[in-house]
Amino acid sequence: MRNRHALIFISLLLFVMADAIAEKSPGEHVDDATTTARVKFALIEQSVKDATDINVETSKGVVQLSGWVGSEDTKARAGRVTKDTDGVKAVSNRLMVSAGKRSAGRALDDSLLAAKVKLALTENESTNAMKINVEVRNAAVELSGFVDSYDERDAAADLVEDVDGVDKVINSIDITPN
Repeated sequence: MRNRHALIFISLLLFVMADAIAEKSPGEHVDDATTTARVKFALIEQSVKDATDINVETSKGVVQLSGWVGSEDTKARAGRVTKDTDGVKAVSNRLMVSAGKRSAGRALDDSLLAAKVKLALTENESTNAMKINVEVRNAAVELSGFVDSYDERDAAADLVEDVDGVDKVINSIDITPN
């Protein structure tokens, strides 16, 4: 019985991920994963401040940086390090600069809000939540990642604006390169 549930879960997961998997060849998946790993390693190796807080996504060699960092200098340095990393064709530096630390309560509220936003994206047929990253800082929601069209990008932002507790939506989603 347990094996049957596991098989059903894996089948459902593969069904949900089929669209995302079909858009790239196996070689492109490996190349993008390798590039992402190289960029993450370079950010840490080059001692870029807040490196572990930087989200790195790659689609067909285009690397997107997103999340929050502490200064404009850190944002610029992360972009330079990424640009100089092997396998990177272009950089979309969507990093946001955030002043100061959050309280533990604010961080918990932001985590709960991120879960609500991700659930809304998952339940909506116009968005592919598997392709969209959600980061929340002081009730400001940043959406990032790569989607197939401007319509999907806009639908995600419109949906998130209506989630209770969201003060601001920062739409950093890029369109998948051809």
